[in-house]
Parts: sequence; C-alpha cells; structure tokens
Amino acid sequence: MLDRPGVVLGIAALVLNEGATDENARTVIAAAVDAGVLALDTARAYARLDDDGVGERLAAEGRARRPGLPIITKAGHYRAAANAWNSDGSAERMRADAERSAELLGRPLDLLLLHRADRVDDLEESVAALAALREEGLARAVGLSNAPIDLIDRALAVAPIDAVQNRLGLGVDSFAEYHHCRDAGIDFFGYAPFGGPRAAPLATRVPHVAALATERGSSVHRLTLAAMLAVLPGYWPVIGSTRVASVQDAIGAMGEPVDDELREALLGDLASRGVPVGA
Repeated sequence: MLDRPGVVLGIAALVLNEGATDENARTVIAAAVDAGVLALDTARAYARLDDDGVGERLAAEGRARRPGLPIITKAGHYRAAANAWNSDGSAERMRADAERSAELLGRPLDLLLLHRADRVDDLEESVAALAALREEGLARAVGLSNAPIDLIDRALAVAPIDAVQNRLGLGVDSFAEYHHCRDAGIDFFGYAPFGGPRAAPLATRVPHVAALATERGSSVHRLTLAAMLAVLPGYWPVIGSTRVASVQDAIGAMGEPVDDELREALLGDLASRGVPVGA
C-alpha cells in the first residue's frame, strides 16, 4: 500500500484519551503531516458518542495539508457507550462503515481494515465483504487488524488481503505475526511499537540502543524507530503521539542514518529478550 518505509501516525489517542481535544489533535496531526509522516491511521471506532466521524474527519483535515496523503481506516467496530465498543463484521455493517468512511474522507479508501478480526462472529463473511468492496473500488486495499496467525490464514482462504495491523511492542510482543505476513507478501503495520503505556520504559528494553542515543544526543525512541525501519522490511510502525515534540521526534527517525552499530544494537537487545528478528 505504501511505497517506502516510514512512520504512520495513529489518531486513536488524540480522540479517545481522557482530556483529548480537537484543537490538540489538529495541532499534532498538522505537525506530523508537515514533518513528513507517511500515512494517518484512523477508524470508525475513534468516535465520540455525539460524533461518530470525529476520528476520520480529523484525518481528512490533516490530508488537506498534503493532498494524496494515504489514510488507513477500519470498519466493523463502533463506540456503543462511554466506555464500551461493540464489534459487527457482517457484510451489511462493513459496507455501511465503508460508505460512511468514504463520505468523511472525501474519496475511496486507501486501506480498509476489519478492526477487530478477533471478535467478529463470521470472519469469512467479513473478509468476503472486504473483497467485494475492493473489487467495486470503494477501497483500494483491504486487510485485518488484531488478527493472530490462524485468523490471517482463514482470511487468505477466502480472498487475498493486502495488509495486517496488529500490536507489535518492542521487547513485549512476538514477531511471529510480522514474519508470517512477510512470508505471505502482506504489509504489516505495528501499533504501540514502544509497548504501550503499561510497558516498562523503552530504555530498559533496548539498553544498547539507549546507550547509543545518549552518546549521539538523540532520543531512544527516535533511534529505535530508525533501526526498526532498517531491520524490518515490510513493516510500518503506527505511533500514538499526542504531543508535537514527540511526533516530530518520531517522524525524524525516517531521516536518521542507521549504521551497523545501531543495527546490531537493536538486534542484540531484541535477541537478549528472546525476540530474534531474523527467526
């Protein structure tokens, strides 16, 4: 779907975090777009009870700063109450969500994902619906989110899929799904690349990269992202930054030189935690 490696900005936290405001979301998204973010990631579920389209509308506003910027969105999962979301992967829901997304985003969808592949009643029906939407041109590419290997394989038995978006936190999650997608020629988008808010500090999980960051006057997050982009072909990290400084630092990783020392530092840190990237 994307023609080069790079960083994707996820909009979820900008909409769903406690105290989130549209003003801050617009500021952070604008900073990301101006810094060269490769794509924006949103969903039907990134909504408020009084505004079902806020997440996609914010993404569309961001794209207005750079026409042609790809936007990833997701269907089949929706906000049902203040702290509750429901999943519905029926063909009817998938089509309705896709049509609403296209309306909000102002054009056919760049990439449409089944948001909670792990929670739908009939995965085969959902994937068939995605394939039909792609065939009709409502979505250029389709795929799954939150899909373990067995669900990826079940989906492939129905129709080709273009992408998978799963959590891939460094030093926290297995790389098995990434490798499975890589072998199958499926693009892999990894959200929460730093492990999410409950994970141990990143520097404690990649200590060799952290030491290099100190030596080079850079942030451990920036060097880690740069190294990830270098050692993981077919992988795009989806960051969840909510501040301008952090989003600019993360996107700066796209232009950060990656030498053998940095590459080996990341590979060594991951191997020490039982996560050999090359396996």
